[in-house]
Amino acid sequence: MTSISSLSNTKEDALTQHDHLLQRQIELEIEMSGLGRDRYLSRVRKNVDKERGYETDTGRTILESVVGPVAASITKFVDEVYSGRPGPRAVAAKLIKDMDHSVVSYLACRAILGRMMKPRAPVLLTLAVAVARAVELEARFTEFRKQDKDRFDYELRKLSDDGATEQHKAVVLTFAMGKHNIAWDRWSRTQMIHLGIRLVELFAENTGLIMIQQAHEGGDKNAPKDQYLVHLSERAMAWIDQSIRGGQHLYPDFLPMLVPPKDWTGLSGGGYYTDLDRPLKLVRRASKKQFELLKRKLAETQHRGVLLRGLNAIQRTPWQINQRVLDVMTVMAKTNEGIAGLVPGDSPKPDRPIGIPEDVDPKTLPPHQQKQLQEWKWAARDVYTENLQLRQDRLHQETLFGLAQRFRDERAIYFPHNLDFRGRAYPVPLVMHPQAGDPVKALLRFAEGKPLGADGARWLAIHGANTFGVDKVSFDERVKWVDENHTRIISCARDPFEDRWWTEADKPWCFLAFCFEYRDYINGLGRTDFVSHLPIALDGSCNGLQHFSAMLLDAVGGRAVNLIPAKKPQDIYQVVADRVMEQLRAILSTEGMNAERGRWAYEWLTMGIDRKVTKRPVMVLPYGGTPRSCLKYVDEAVKAKIAGGYKHNLGDDLKKAIGFLSSIIWDSIGDVVIAAREAMGWLQKTARTIAKVNLPMHWETPSGFVAYQGYVNFKSRQIETKIAGKLVKPRVYEETDLIDVSKQATSISPNFVHSMDASAMILTVDELAAKGLTDFAMIHDSYGTHACNTTLLASTLRKVFVEMYQGDPLTKLRDQLVLQSLVAPDIGAFEELPSKGDLDLSQVTKSDFFFA
Repeated sequence: MTSISSLSNTKEDALTQHDHLLQRQIELEIEMSGLGRDRYLSRVRKNVDKERGYETDTGRTILESVVGPVAASITKFVDEVYSGRPGPRAVAAKLIKDMDHSVVSYLACRAILGRMMKPRAPVLLTLAVAVARAVELEARFTEFRKQDKDRFDYELRKLSDDGATEQHKAVVLTFAMGKHNIAWDRWSRTQMIHLGIRLVELFAENTGLIMIQQAHEGGDKNAPKDQYLVHLSERAMAWIDQSIRGGQHLYPDFLPMLVPPKDWTGLSGGGYYTDLDRPLKLVRRASKKQFELLKRKLAETQHRGVLLRGLNAIQRTPWQINQRVLDVMTVMAKTNEGIAGLVPGDSPKPDRPIGIPEDVDPKTLPPHQQKQLQEWKWAARDVYTENLQLRQDRLHQETLFGLAQRFRDERAIYFPHNLDFRGRAYPVPLVMHPQAGDPVKALLRFAEGKPLGADGARWLAIHGANTFGVDKVSFDERVKWVDENHTRIISCARDPFEDRWWTEADKPWCFLAFCFEYRDYINGLGRTDFVSHLPIALDGSCNGLQHFSAMLLDAVGGRAVNLIPAKKPQDIYQVVADRVMEQLRAILSTEGMNAERGRWAYEWLTMGIDRKVTKRPVMVLPYGGTPRSCLKYVDEAVKAKIAGGYKHNLGDDLKKAIGFLSSIIWDSIGDVVIAAREAMGWLQKTARTIAKVNLPMHWETPSGFVAYQGYVNFKSRQIETKIAGKLVKPRVYEETDLIDVSKQATSISPNFVHSMDASAMILTVDELAAKGLTDFAMIHDSYGTHACNTTLLASTLRKVFVEMYQGDPLTKLRDQLVLQSLVAPDIGAFEELPSKGDLDLSQVTKSDFFFA
């Protein structure tokens, strides 16, 4: 077995400084990765009797409990195929015939269980490919050993003596295969689908933990008929619940760290101290071209400094579990009542209609009973589908609780970060991290507390009002609201089970965390030296539109998204709603009740158009919103009002009337955010022009990152395979070398604006870190730090934003794209950039509600 000391021989200096924590961290990484696989499998093999099956002790983990029976079924499957039962499944059997089936089972079970922890049920083909890829890497080395055992053993022994990580072993052994002419034909996607599907099926058949179901049978009418989803079974949830009660949990692949992550100094090597199964890259899923561009850019010292310093400062932030919130959350979850956004228990199944036997042929029933039976089946199917999703959500929730309990007593935990292809920073650990939703955010607090100081108490109160939902008023009114609700806040902190007022908040768990902090502050006599651990968040106002408005100096749109000072926050969703109401009144006045449009306008005026109707169409606009997406969101909002009790008089005209309303909303958005539409239009036309000559796009952002967009077309073909014993012909999609013109055009607007918000965040953190700040709770459009430093955060993020747009990034983008397109002489001419307005960017520095 590889020793911990040999694994960490490159970090000897760190070991001498904090050897205990670092040793624990490396042990944690061994657990996370495949580094401990040989030790694990040796234990599994001792307990596997492939003749009799596999039984486990109560204390074994779920993974350890399923590897054995699945391994036995894999061996049986391969034996059957090679005993004269050919067919589509022979493809799968051939791939793993010569492999150790315990290893195949381990890899498959680990991949399946890891994917099932995520909130949504995976598509079978996607899961199948992920499983097969994990097996293929092992198959390569099986073939290496088969063709040249002495060379394989020599390379492996040398690597083990050097303390190599599993990933390093994989890289070196792959290189050695090429160097010594060890032939290996990469598995095709078709082969991987055959193998992956069969392994998923064997897992389902032999564990009873998952079910394979056609998507449209589960209620998704728009799903292709050949699409299958993988759901957790009732047995899985019962087993998981029992395991959790016994102290066993499923954990995601990447966990929080016990020591500060390794700094990023280049395109790899940051974050964790070992390479794991998959070493972290600075940019997740970067293309080869983007990798080369970034490598050149990072060679320039000034860019390496800004980009990597900011990212490193974010991931060096020490966090703690907020134990009081966790304790309340775990008790509330056990009620299965779905309190404050927690996952509820299963919905009860509807009772079968009285008087209709279970085994009756529906055709023999009278018409009214046929109708009753059909309606019951529909209702039962809906409940069944809902409960499938609830199981998935509960597993995700229990995984969160398991992680929080595991790390609850740690003095500090850390979340390594890396970047996506646009430069946005994301935590690497899954499930529990500072960018997650309300319950998860509330479970985390800064490990290092800081005294509130002169204005920290005010920011603490503003944060409390914000989390409750009192965020459309001035700061003074928010502080006043906290003062007026002092008694209720203290009551909730004293006994959150008895006084559940906190559950009415917009963000109930973050508000409860505030209640606890506020009560501690009051119990400390409201002193300025009260040490606070709570992250205070400042949120942008429809941040994508803030960027577009600044880009083209749009004063109208800028005012609507708080780029200009005002006495209270501007609410762009309500601004658009008010504009829609004006338009409807005008149509009613002009066309009257005798006209179709006039009657529709009267109906919508009667219902009332509020911010709930306009919010999503406005929110998604800078990220590629279209009239079609607007119609979808308006349709959902109207039907939600109808479900809530509104009685319309539109009859069969409802669908057409919603389409009419959607067009009014879309036009009203354009009236309010003129520049955003113009900038998006220019970006889309330019992307289309470049894509037509089969060129990708890339651009340097203000932080020195190189964003890259190169979506390609896919070709499809059908393959034959069996799923749940049925012959099916799913369509397999494979990449081509041709740029997808439509995808390039629709994606450039969100990708460009995301690259800009990513730069604003990194530049803000870098500047604050230079001023001595060490604690950052950063999301793309929400920045947080200690209460005592919030004033500094507020002024710095405004300064960075103004300076960034004074640099005219849209013109710089145009210039970069012009240079890139010189390689294509036949490319069409770019349109002129949209004209700029008269917005004074310096006003942003004086706008209280820009980020608030």
